[in-house]
Formats: sequence, structure tokens, C-alpha cells
Amino acid sequence: MKSIQKPPKWKETLNQNFEKIFGSLELKKLIHESQKEYLYWDVFKYKPMPEGFTPEEAWAGLKINRMSLYQPTPIKSNDEKYFNFALVNSLNQKLNYIDTYASGFIRTFSEIKPSEAQNNKFIMTGLHEEAIATSQIEGANTTRKVAKEMLASQRPPRTRSEQMIINSYHVMQKIDAWKNLDLSRDMLLEIQSLVTEKTLEDNNDQGRFRNDTDEIVVHDPLTGEIVHTPPKENEMLEQLDQFIAFANRTEEDGSFIHPVIKASMLHFWLAYIHPFPDGNGRTARVIFYWYLLRKEYWLIQYLSVSRAIIETRKRYDNAFIYSENDDNDLTYFIFYIADSFKTAIVKFVDYFEEKIKEGEELKKVASNLKEYNPRQIALLQYLLNHHEDIVEVNIHMTKHGVSRQTAHNDLMDLVKKGLLVQMRQKRKFIFMPNVKLIKKILNK
Repeated sequence: MKSIQKPPKWKETLNQNFEKIFGSLELKKLIHESQKEYLYWDVFKYKPMPEGFTPEEAWAGLKINRMSLYQPTPIKSNDEKYFNFALVNSLNQKLNYIDTYASGFIRTFSEIKPSEAQNNKFIMTGLHEEAIATSQIEGANTTRKVAKEMLASQRPPRTRSEQMIINSYHVMQKIDAWKNLDLSRDMLLEIQSLVTEKTLEDNNDQGRFRNDTDEIVVHDPLTGEIVHTPPKENEMLEQLDQFIAFANRTEEDGSFIHPVIKASMLHFWLAYIHPFPDGNGRTARVIFYWYLLRKEYWLIQYLSVSRAIIETRKRYDNAFIYSENDDNDLTYFIFYIADSFKTAIVKFVDYFEEKIKEGEELKKVASNLKEYNPRQIALLQYLLNHHEDIVEVNIHMTKHGVSRQTAHNDLMDLVKKGLLVQMRQKRKFIFMPNVKLIKKILNK
């Protein structure tokens, strides 16, 4: 697989063709269209060019347009130059969507008023999805279904991959408590220690910053090619303190940065300086969540941005490389993260509406089945379409947020009514559905 090509040097091309580039209306139209998706050179060069223009000349026009929009960041690259980003209209549109929908959902929640159980389930589902996806990004090799079953049943992890997911889930549960704390070296070490627990080849790599003898580099997950060499230890620690100060800065001096942009910058910066021997990516995504919750983006706790990322994984990896390759232009990364955030919101809205609709249907069914509680009816409806699944006390308990005894009573009551069959599997009891009777009870 070919490595990503660096853009051509454009300044000399601009100087040699200044009047031609700035005088072309057709080139302005191409630049306008290319800014909508903030195209990198490897895509831009194949766009239909205005008559008489080479891709290199058109790229020079695009670059000078972007530079006029640049805003500075405190993130410094290995060549002692700072990263910048361009606040283009298409990025503003994504940020506006995120802000509007987050505030709009406050009204939706207040109007629909999901029950406490429904609300807890929405949050739990978001935590599960994020824990699974952020671990899969880093190589956790297990299916989504198996991972969800493990989390729901609370069974111990059987593999390193499952341990990664359990670790991430425990960390995601803690973020809400951390949001009111300032970031510190100790907090970063605690996060890294938690996400890497029982998953490292060398346990000494847990809860510490890397040093030069670790010889840490970042490889392309597909080709194995080295795509990034983090700064040396002294520079890394210096930048780490700047990173922490930037994360904690209140920006009351008028230097406002949109919270999603700043959270994306923190995500990129921590991954760029790569302060740990392992767990850098997962820690960076935790900080992304931490900062947005700190800024009262309450909707983020219901979402899995990492699920949106893993579904477009190559674009995520490329966004890091594009930003480093193209004059330290961080817009590529910020643009991608904002797009993933928007996608996560869209998916949650669909899920939310589906579950609220199911809840309304459940109420109608419950009115005709007064001898069953809502948890039992929800389980029977689920088993109607998933009759190959087994039921466990732990899964029923976690899914509905009730005590183990309550979950056990629910299931044993259904056993007495003939709707479930209790069986022993090794050291635990499982329950199998009586599909024929369930269909009869639900009039299906």
C-alpha cells in the first residue's frame, strides 16, 4: 500500500504565477468547493482543473486562501513550528449543528421526559459503545456482540482484548466525577494506568511517562510504516505541562476557542507528544470526553464518538498524517473529529427515537398484561425476535438497573409461568425462552 504523498511546495509556484492565480474566477470556484470538505492534496489533485491550470498551481491558490483564515495553536511540531487551523464555513456549520442539537435535545428530553430507567439505559449504552469502540481502535480483537454481552453480564474478561474494553468502560464511568477537577500529570497517569491495566507486556509501563530509551514511534496500522516520531523526553515533558495549562485555561481573557475545536486540539496534542509507553490513543479520547463534559456538553455522555471513528478508521489515521504533512494544518484533524461528533449525534437521535417509540408500545402492551412488570414485558418482546439468545440474571440486572435479587425474581416468575426454562450451564443458571408461549402471550 502506498504511503501518503506530501503536498507540493507551493510558495514558489504562487510567486511565479501570482497574477494568474489571483485573477481566475474559475479557480476561486474550485477553491470554494474544495473547502467544503477541506480536501487534502491526494484528492484535490484529481479534481477537474480550470483551463490552463496545473494541479500544483491550483493548490498554491488553495493554500494561500487557507492561510488567510489560519488561527494559531500552542501545539509545536518537532521542527519547532506551530500548528494552525482554518475556521472555514463548512467547519462552522458542523460546530453549529453540534451546538444546536445539544441544546435542542434539552427541550426534547424535557418534553418527552424519559423515565429514570430509560435515561440510565441511554447513558449505559453510550458508555458500553464508547468503551468497545475506543479499544477496537487500538486493536482489541473481539466482536461488538461478545463485548456487549461481557459488559452486560459483568463476567470477567477472558482475553487481553476484553480486558482493554473493561478498562475503558471503568474509565468512562469515572469521567463524570473528573469533569470538575483540573487536569494534572497525576490525573493523566491515573487514566493511562486504568486503560492499560493487565494488558501490557511489561507491567512497568503502566502509570508512567515514557523516556528516550523506550524508542516509541507511531506506525501505520495497515502498512507498518513509521508515520510519526514523537518528541524527545525533555521536549515531551515540557509540552505536556503546556498541554495541561492549556486544558485548564478558562479563556476569560477573550481568547475564546470553540469547545469542540479545543477538545479536538487536546486529543491531537496528547496523541502527538505520545507521553506514555502505551495507551496514548485511549487516553487522548478520554481527555476529549473530559473536556466536553467540563464545558457542559452533557449530550456527549450518551454518544460514542469512537464508534463513528472506527467506522471510518482510515480517515482518522489520515487526519493525523495530513495535519503533520501539510504545513502543520490542524484543520484536517479538527474537521474530521467534528464530522465524527456530528455522526454520533445523528445515530443517537435515531436510537433515542426508536427506544422512546418502543417504550410507548411497551406501555400499551403492559396495560393488557397487568400480571407482568415492564422489565418482564421488555424481555419477552426482545426474546420474540432474539429467541436464540440466552438470558442471565446479571444481564437482566445490568440492562434494567435493578438489584440482583429483583432480576432473579423477575426471571423465576417467568419460569413459573412457563415462559422461560431454567438450565444449568457450568456453575451458573441460564434461561431459555419458550418462544411458542411467548408468541401466544404477546398475541403474535
